[in-house]
Amino acid sequence: MDSLEKFIYLKDSPSEQLFLKWSEFLKQKKFNLSHFEKIDFTAPSPVIYDSAGNKFSIDFNENKLNYHKKKGSIKTELLSRAMGAGKAGNRILDLSAGLAIDAIFLSQLGYEVTALERNPLIYLALENAWEKLDKPMSLKFIFSSALDFLQTSQAEFEVIYFDPMFPEKIKSALPRQEMVLFRHLVGDDIDAGEVLQAAVKYKNVQRVVVKRPIKAPILGLKPHSQVQGKLIRFDLYGAQK
Repeated sequence: MDSLEKFIYLKDSPSEQLFLKWSEFLKQKKFNLSHFEKIDFTAPSPVIYDSAGNKFSIDFNENKLNYHKKKGSIKTELLSRAMGAGKAGNRILDLSAGLAIDAIFLSQLGYEVTALERNPLIYLALENAWEKLDKPMSLKFIFSSALDFLQTSQAEFEVIYFDPMFPEKIKSALPRQEMVLFRHLVGDDIDAGEVLQAAVKYKNVQRVVVKRPIKAPILGLKPHSQVQGKLIRFDLYGAQK
């Protein structure tokens, strides 16, 4: 692990406790911090900076654009309709939490969501944002890759949701400098096809939903149906027993 000078915190303060928690977790996961300039724990939410000056943070309370969306109901929202509007079941496994925008939204609609994140730094940012959330919802984050979880977990879910990384021109939930850093952290989902194959075979799942740009190719398997919006679509798959 790189020098502790990368971490900014105040002695004998909550920021120091957060620093100790993050540094130990990153050390355990052998996370390489060489591409990052610093992490500032004195901010309301930890701010991550890379060597190019880009910065990134996650705050579910303050980022109203992404996490306080005006919403309809479980029956009318496009994302919820793709999930089955509750008819397929309320327990959802989100295979790629990322910014957790969809995970938060689904929780607000009444779904029970378990969201996976395989990048240690993003996972820590999500956990911190979740702990500070004003209104608790039925949502939890697990540090794991999608393939590892699908191959080893005994937990049961009715719906599996997968949102692999979009091309840069489509994924614009963050300002550009934050998106550059986020994409560097997440990378390209080169195993997306393999993840989908594992998802449709997961025990007792009723539906698998894959989010795609409206004109993007399918992920290898032909969906049995689709739910389409203006810029995105959801490819729907039944479970394969």
